[in-house]
Amino acid sequence: MSDDDRTAALAELSTRLGRCPDLDTVLSTTVCGLDELFGYPHSLVLLLDEDGQRLYTIASHGYDVEGIGSEIRVGEGVIGMAAARAEPMRVGNLGRMLTYARTVRRAHEEHGGEAPGREIPLPGLPAAESQVAVPAMVLGQLLGVVAVESETRLAYDPGDEARLTVVAGLIAAAVELDRALEQAAAEHPLTRPAAGPADGAEGPITRVRYFPQDGSTFLDGEYLIKGVAGRILWKLLGQYQHEHRDEFTNREVRLDPTLELPQVRDNFESRLILLKRRLDEHEAPIRIEKTGRGRFRIVVDSALVLESAS
Repeated sequence: MSDDDRTAALAELSTRLGRCPDLDTVLSTTVCGLDELFGYPHSLVLLLDEDGQRLYTIASHGYDVEGIGSEIRVGEGVIGMAAARAEPMRVGNLGRMLTYARTVRRAHEEHGGEAPGREIPLPGLPAAESQVAVPAMVLGQLLGVVAVESETRLAYDPGDEARLTVVAGLIAAAVELDRALEQAAAEHPLTRPAAGPADGAEGPITRVRYFPQDGSTFLDGEYLIKGVAGRILWKLLGQYQHEHRDEFTNREVRLDPTLELPQVRDNFESRLILLKRRLDEHEAPIRIEKTGRGRFRIVVDSALVLESAS
């Protein structure tokens, strides 16, 4: 690909992103565009969590399993180091580094790390040799990381870093703009009563088990999500079940103190996208559908049994 072709590819991706109606579409368009326009078939977009200690996967492309909701600690591996240093990282011989990272992860799990069954594996090529990870920054603040990888050694050069840095900047700007637009739209409350579940509905039953201490949520015994996204789902299902509601505004949900959202940069919109994508990946009988700027609906296709492990 010539320099002119690469410039045209960046322009095309920027145009596509400019036409996206929301952040969810921006993320999907980005990872698909990295493959189609730049020839990066394996890519990840991760966002920084509320505590600034971990990155969580919100979009992926080219992997057998999407891994939405998987996490990596800031400072861990190439992706974590790009976040910690707030600068691009490029590695052309990953074999030794991956062996070390897996050893560290096993030791962490064996000494009281993530509880079994409550960790989503980070998507990755088993035989990856090259990786580039670049920070997504806006106004000097880290929002996340964009990463691509290859099974070919020395697959990337400084030009790849530069292109991905531009792409990461576009994503960061989209995250900030989406947050501002969502908050502005949320000033206008719902103008009609929300619908609710049909009384006496017959059919399959979904058991939802929730652990308040960390927000871990299981559907029919299978781990789904934890943290803020888990607390959001539990709140929504509780209101659906007990108040016969299925429509909500972002504003009313984010103001709930039980979600433990920070006062500044609470990442609510991205957490809602994470939850939506995780439910879709899980093929759950529960879906989240956007109904407008700052508004969404929860769709439940089965009866619910809600169990809190408090």
